Amino acid sequence: MNGPDLGPDELAAEHEALLSFMYLSPVGIVRSDLAGNVDMMNPMAAQLLMPLAQGGELANIFETLAPVAPELRRLVAEFTRERGPVCENRRLYVNPARHHPAVLSCSIIRIGAGFLMTVLTDISRQVAAERQVRQTESWLAGIYTSVHDFAFFTLDAQERVETWHPSIERLTGFQADDIVGRPLDIFYAPGEACPGRLAEHVALARDDGWHIEECWCATRSGERFWGQILVSVLHEDGDAPSGYSVVIRDASQRKVTSDNLERLLTTDHLTGASNRAHFFQVAEAEFTRARRHRRPLSLVMLDADHFKRINDTAGHTAGDEVLQQIVREAKRTLRAADLIGRLGGEEFALLLPATTRQEAAAIAERLRAAIEQLPIETGGQVLHATVSLGVAALDESEAELDDLLAAADRALYEAKRAGRNCVRVEDVVKSEQGATESTKGDGEARPPSPSAGEAQ
Repeated sequence: MNGPDLGPDELAAEHEALLSFMYLSPVGIVRSDLAGNVDMMNPMAAQLLMPLAQGGELANIFETLAPVAPELRRLVAEFTRERGPVCENRRLYVNPARHHPAVLSCSIIRIGAGFLMTVLTDISRQVAAERQVRQTESWLAGIYTSVHDFAFFTLDAQERVETWHPSIERLTGFQADDIVGRPLDIFYAPGEACPGRLAEHVALARDDGWHIEECWCATRSGERFWGQILVSVLHEDGDAPSGYSVVIRDASQRKVTSDNLERLLTTDHLTGASNRAHFFQVAEAEFTRARRHRRPLSLVMLDADHFKRINDTAGHTAGDEVLQQIVREAKRTLRAADLIGRLGGEEFALLLPATTRQEAAAIAERLRAAIEQLPIETGGQVLHATVSLGVAALDESEAELDDLLAAADRALYEAKRAGRNCVRVEDVVKSEQGATESTKGDGEARPPSPSAGEAQ
């Protein structure tokens, strides 16, 4: 509060200090009237609110937050005191976008007869940590209630099995001579040990102290079971881990229930591919892992050729069968760690972790050839479909996931331009001037793509 005897210079200095505090504050601060009309907002608040802004407008705090917290205007209207907190640390779940928070904490304080102060904080990491704690508690509770369904042992500093315990034989059938001195992925089922997977699991455990991985495991006799593998770090003096403790749990029964629910939430009901939302959620996670561990990552865009013609001539049922067969063939061609998602209509995307540009191009060509030769029986007739595919891969530049998607999309466009039923690869190279030059898979320069009208 300003004292009654402060002179103009002192008032100006105090006002300047208040403005500096607002603009340098690590939390978002918004001042508005009771109707929500904003008259002051610091940069952090603008940054946190921008994902919710309609057309970039942040003029009214209630309208901006309406998609995630429509009740705020009512809470303010029902608050009868002249001063005090209207709400405190209310969690707002924002639809996550790249570089933006997923969860905000919102507090609204009435600071006078006609003003509100809204304080916003990004608590995404805190919420993620809480979720991880709940997962751990649930996981440990499962161990306590299913003591016959887990095995525990240790790894040495080189990440190889160091000790053996009878619980290992009970769960997996492995004897000490089978596993001591071997890497942890000896428990993985065939097809699960993709390049870099085990190293990433251990790296995440080092970063956070522990990490849980879920995958198909196999017993000594080859029987598969769905396993949860907890790796936690053991420390001696110094920063380097002295070894790791490991718990493997058979979670096959839980997986049956969770798979049914996950299938409903993440799968395109027509084709069996991942739906768009789930595909991009997985893509974001894989992109982060690839960047963090400097691992290759490729993406392939796939489009059914002349699909409208198939629908118009053979009917929509035939069109549906074509899409379903494309997905079935893709699943037969891809590895367990790969993912196919339906982005919309006849357009699909393939996510290929730990896959180089050349490997992705070979996979795309193998899939293209398989679909071309596939007889599709529907309605008493046999159809043949073809697809066009565009390939892009992470390089050493500071590209983002959106850049990878855009490059694969441009490659798909080039495949269609080239007559369809082919594969094209896009390699984006940023020049010193910041311009983007595209090259074909063989490194030969090509001119910029024409407009959409020219392509038709």
